[in-house]
Amino acid sequence: MPDIYFKPWIALLVAAICLPPSLCARMKSHPISSANTPVLSLLNSGHANDAILSLQKILAANPQDALAHNLLCRVYDQEQRWTEAVKECQTAVQMQPGNSEFHLWLGRSIGQQAQRASLLTAPGLARKVHTEFQTAVQLDPRNVASLCDLGKFFVDAPGFLGGGLDKAQAIARQLQPLNAEKYHWMLATIASKEDDPATAERELKLAVAQAKSPALAWMDMAAFYARRKNFPAMEQAIRNGMAADTNNDSALVDGASILIRRKQNLPLAEQLLRQYLASAHLSEEAPAFQVHALLGKLLARQGKTVAAQQEFAAAKALASGYAVGHT
Repeated sequence: MPDIYFKPWIALLVAAICLPPSLCARMKSHPISSANTPVLSLLNSGHANDAILSLQKILAANPQDALAHNLLCRVYDQEQRWTEAVKECQTAVQMQPGNSEFHLWLGRSIGQQAQRASLLTAPGLARKVHTEFQTAVQLDPRNVASLCDLGKFFVDAPGFLGGGLDKAQAIARQLQPLNAEKYHWMLATIASKEDDPATAERELKLAVAQAKSPALAWMDMAAFYARRKNFPAMEQAIRNGMAADTNNDSALVDGASILIRRKQNLPLAEQLLRQYLASAHLSEEAPAFQVHALLGKLLARQGKTVAAQQEFAAAKALASGYAVGHT
């Protein structure tokens, strides 16, 4: 979800970027075996309990199923169980060290761990994030998601941990022939780091214009305006994203999250969350149980205690391992 703030010197942790899905590319579809196809459906619909049980059965029958380990990592990621997630992603990478996406997911999981680490251990974890993202790109230079995550790392990380805007510019050049939207997004991210809001805004507008499905790009634009405290422009960008999002997908959750963090138009935020939960396009990027929990917190803030408890219960029914207070 967009506009998340980290400890200043470990803001590099792009792994959180799957928690703002709009800030980087959607994960590339990975070939799924027939045995794992139902699990992917559970993952996308946010049925974490059922997904974990199914994957445990698959792994009991075949402990060498690398994709099952990767999928289990991703369910634990959703539940914010970072230690377990890293363990499963490491296992998948050990089994298939040549798999770009497995390295990407391992980097993201370690990054989430690093955000909550001590000042002593965080730098070492951050270097591991860098290594995994770099490896993902080396294994598949056309993996847009890996390029975006690595590019954001280069923007946010201090030099002594491998960051640098020159490196981010190189990533932008790699993205240009692959994905025009993400190319302009990368340039906007660099411009924001350089405190050049005019260039950042121009590049974000170009990203919207180039996007095949511009809803997420509009939410990126909204997050930019939110950081500038231009709330009328922020809300208009969110409404533009709503209009562009004919599938009612996870972009709606991005928009709601921006409104909630900025304490702006909370009725619209509630509408967006309910619209997403009622849609047929639930996805891994915005797990249903996280959205139920977020909606519950929003309702609780408004004094709607009974309705809030119903949302918290819905979240727990889908993901008993998820701590509702994390949202």
